[in-house]
Amino acid sequence: MFHLVGEGGCAWGALGTLAAPLTFMPPPAAGESVTVSCEAVSGLPEFTLLYWLENGFFVESLHPDGAVREGTLQGSGLALHRDLHFSSFDNQHLHTNFTCVVLSPLGVDTRQVQWPSPALAPVTAKSGGLG
Repeated sequence: MFHLVGEGGCAWGALGTLAAPLTFMPPPAAGESVTVSCEAVSGLPEFTLLYWLENGFFVESLHPDGAVREGTLQGSGLALHRDLHFSSFDNQHLHTNFTCVVLSPLGVDTRQVQWPSPALAPVTAKSGGLG
């Protein structure tokens, strides 16, 4: 079972199967500090990995400066939890796939988080008139 949790700890979606592997979250304001959490339940927590990918690559390798970074793995009992921290959210993140991966001897499961691009502002045409 997966949960993706947004800023402030509110659950954005409880995902239990691959039938709904994508969660859309409201886009944060540019420059905002954002934390997204991934929670998984595993029957073998001591043999389970829980980590984040950005467009299929490890977050740390793409952001050695720590602008986007994983938190430490936390867990109690069968539940595991790992945060993804954005020190300053920007528009490039709107076009990036962030994937939480849980890997154990029982299998692998993933969940993606994306932010929809803000709606384009309506274009207002102004006519000069005919005369």
